[in-house]
Amino acid sequence: MRTVGLGKTSEQGLSENQKEKGELENRVAELEESLHRHQNRNSVMELKVSLNRIEEMKERIEELEAALQNCEIRIEYLEANEDRENEQLHYFQNQVRDRDHIMERPWLKFERLRITCRC
Repeated sequence: MRTVGLGKTSEQGLSENQKEKGELENRVAELEESLHRHQNRNSVMELKVSLNRIEEMKERIEELEAALQNCEIRIEYLEANEDRENEQLHYFQNQVRDRDHIMERPWLKFERLRITCRC
């Protein structure tokens, strides 16, 4: 048997190296597993943040839809008012035109009489 420094045989050194290699491989596997757990936790946290943002956006969309519906109702109301006011305007314009027409007749009669009286 060959000795490899400090009185160890090559077989003992090889055995210790294999043992250390196994321990290192186990440690690497543990670290990889830990990394995956942390990545999964981070992914879960990011998903939760995204879900919260989505919920906030849904609430904002509902608020905007309600505001839009209120605006549409207001527009309908204003358009109905405009139609009614246009009808009233035409009614009053007709009344004024009728009044002017009625007032015009006596005035014409008066003018005719005045012209007739001069002669």
